[in-house]
Amino acid sequence: MKITTITTMAALLMGAASAVAQDTAYTKPAGFVTHTLKAGQFNLIGLTLHQPVTVAGDFETVSGTSLSDTDVDFGSTLTAGKTYILEITDAADTELNGHIQEVTVWSNNTITTNDDMDAQGLAVGDKYQLRAASTIADVFGVDNSVGLQGGASATVADNIYLPTDSGFDVYFYSTGGFFGTGWRKDGGGSSSFADQPIFLSDGFYVLRRGADMEMVHTGSVKVTDAVLAITKEYTRVSGMYPVGSTLGSSNMNEDLQGGASATVADQVLIQKEEGGFDVYFYSTGGFFGTGWRQDGGGSVDKSSIELPSAFLIKRVGASDFNLKLSKPASYSNL
Repeated sequence: MKITTITTMAALLMGAASAVAQDTAYTKPAGFVTHTLKAGQFNLIGLTLHQPVTVAGDFETVSGTSLSDTDVDFGSTLTAGKTYILEITDAADTELNGHIQEVTVWSNNTITTNDDMDAQGLAVGDKYQLRAASTIADVFGVDNSVGLQGGASATVADNIYLPTDSGFDVYFYSTGGFFGTGWRKDGGGSSSFADQPIFLSDGFYVLRRGADMEMVHTGSVKVTDAVLAITKEYTRVSGMYPVGSTLGSSNMNEDLQGGASATVADQVLIQKEEGGFDVYFYSTGGFFGTGWRQDGGGSVDKSSIELPSAFLIKRVGASDFNLKLSKPASYSNL
């Protein structure tokens, strides 16, 4: 699947791959990307531009799932009913840098996380930032301004497949009839799902029933490392960054299991424009040498392969693990 990336960040553009369309200007790190959605295909995409940071600071109390910053009144700073993303940006335990938590509960100076961050080693003085999670309306337009094919049911409209713990929920733009007009969930009746969050680390599918189309998405660039949870045999993850991220620069080989062949190593699956996937793995020696290789590609170095907006991780082991995705080097001064 082709993804054309255009941003307004000169520093990032200088590090972008030659296949990426470029528009140079000296501004803050924000811009837009254009995804090409292929007809009749499940297009795997992810959010590489995000909502701006709402608040940043450091924690003065860390107790279980409760994290407090007395310099911030979260009750007045955050918007009720929204989902926010907590990112740890500078922790004494550097292994926590890049960790992401979903936040839906807060009061006064305290936010509540799903995981026990105290037990994971978060400490007083560790720095963080919060940004709102993008929603279906943010990404596709409250009235479907991006132009997906709508319809009276999910069977005739383009579908958005958002991952859940057990599979996917399917969303579509209803153009009338029994379900009314607006964003709906298949099986969810006439309730509006315009505010359904899309977690920034998740890859998701768009099933395009109409002709090929280009979808533009705007937002801010994440300029810190990311840590993604690999919890299934196949995990769909977001590429997180709009330009400049490659297999080599990502440093994923530090967390993925390598091996002498693709059959014994964790795999990175990148969707091809015509459908299907190219398979990459980190070779640890033997016939293929050491480094990033493509399954079926012999010993040719593939470290410069650009990461798309989303890709699949196939793990060979049974245990969950965290995968750190390093930001491109060109983002260091942003």
